[in-house]
Amino acid sequence: MDNSKPTTIVIFGASGDLTRRKLIPALFNSFAKGRLPENFHIVGYARRPWDHAQFKSLLLEGLKEFAAGHYDAEKWDKMCARTYYVQGDLDNVDDFTKLDDYLNQIEDGPANRLYYLAIAPRFFVPVVAHLGSANMVSETDGWRRIVVEKPFGHDLASAKALNEEIHAVFQEHQIYRIDHYLGKETAQNILYFRFANTIFKPVWNRNYIDNVQISVTESVDVGHRA
Repeated sequence: MDNSKPTTIVIFGASGDLTRRKLIPALFNSFAKGRLPENFHIVGYARRPWDHAQFKSLLLEGLKEFAAGHYDAEKWDKMCARTYYVQGDLDNVDDFTKLDDYLNQIEDGPANRLYYLAIAPRFFVPVVAHLGSANMVSETDGWRRIVVEKPFGHDLASAKALNEEIHAVFQEHQIYRIDHYLGKETAQNILYFRFANTIFKPVWNRNYIDNVQISVTESVDVGHRA
């Protein structure tokens, strides 16, 4: 990430499980390795009536539980000093205007922004629309990016419809669509294992194999994300 300009990471749905299990441990790991900009802010946005201290306490619990091997108290204190919480509704455009005012206050000048949608899919469209209505996507003072978490639609038609809604506000270069449970490495290794192995290559075909099943077991289900 470019260290030359201040950057703010805004997490929508910051009170949820994804934030404490995945996002904050990943951000802390990046910070500890010097991969975040020198001047950065992390802002959590959710409906819970928390203050900054309550939010940070939740994040610390998650970090110690899910990334205990990477925890460093001194580095956490430094990252924590740049972490904030803003209470607001995902379906209230006025709250987005207040969020923008707060971001401008802590940024105190031009800055890049990354909006991470760690929220249920039903909120994707309203959040994107409110970001547009609150004039939070203009790139005159720095780049703006949006990260859309899985699932991106429930079929091809809904995925295309969602894509159109996002494109109504963001340009393609501003959009990141991610799924961290695709199991790409496993699927790709099957191809290598099949074609690069002289023992299995002659018999791993439709004449001898009925189907291939890949099970990715998790202790946490999809919850409200589907």
